[in-house]
Formats: sequence, C-alpha cells, structure tokens
Amino acid sequence: MLASLEHLGDHIKTVLIVDDEEDELYLFARYLESNQHEYQILQVTHGKRALNMLRTRRPDVMLLDLTMPGLDGFQVLEEKQRDPAIRDIPVFIITSRDPSGDPIISNTFTVTHSGGLSQSNLIACIHALGEILAPTSPQETQVA
Repeated sequence: MLASLEHLGDHIKTVLIVDDEEDELYLFARYLESNQHEYQILQVTHGKRALNMLRTRRPDVMLLDLTMPGLDGFQVLEEKQRDPAIRDIPVFIITSRDPSGDPIISNTFTVTHSGGLSQSNLIACIHALGEILAPTSPQETQVA
C-alpha cells in the first residue's frame, strides 16, 4: 500500500480512510503514520461522511472499505463518479472480507499500465484476462 501511495507522487499529503470498523481505522492510520511521509490522516466510519469529507476537505487519496452498513463502498464509488469535483480523487480498496462469504462483485473493472500498451500487448492482455475471468475446463482443453 505504501509503495502504491508513493507511486502516486510526492503531492499526496492527505489520506482519507473509510471503514466502519474502528480497529481497522486505527490499524491503517498507524501503518501510514509509521512511514517516513507525514500524511495528514482523515478517518470516517460511514459512506455519507466519506462523501462529505471528499467534498469539503478534498483529500489527495481515499482508502475505502467496500462492505459497510448504510451507504457502502460501492455506493460511495458510484456517487463519487457522478460528482466532477471529486471524481478524480484516487481510491484504494481496503476491503479484507465479505460478511456474507460470497465473492465481492463490482460493476467496474479497471486495468492500468504505465507507459501505455501496443496493439499486440493490448490483445495479449485481453486474452490473459479472458482466461482468468472465464477459464476453460480441463475437459475442453483435452478435447481441443
């Protein structure tokens, strides 16, 4: 996580942590405070407060839990995307578990690669993602 924050650049000063679990907020805040960067840490426990904090304090990045009561992380992401004033604030997902035990499902999937992709790299990437997202069964592989 620290490497990802550093990759965003030196302009990252304020980090908003959004999680309904107080222990998780404390853990992430302590982790960020232990780094040589002196991040200003903002913490909220609800999705509505997160959106308010994004709009009023304009943090440089947000660490977001997806599974929260009330306005969950998916809804925060949807609302954030609709608001041009906060749309470009980077988000790191920090969800460690799904309370129902089911896989976490999102209606968005983003892949980035610094430096861009050539046409052949893009086709290879699409093929690899297709294999991961819809792998062929062993029986199909043997028949082919």
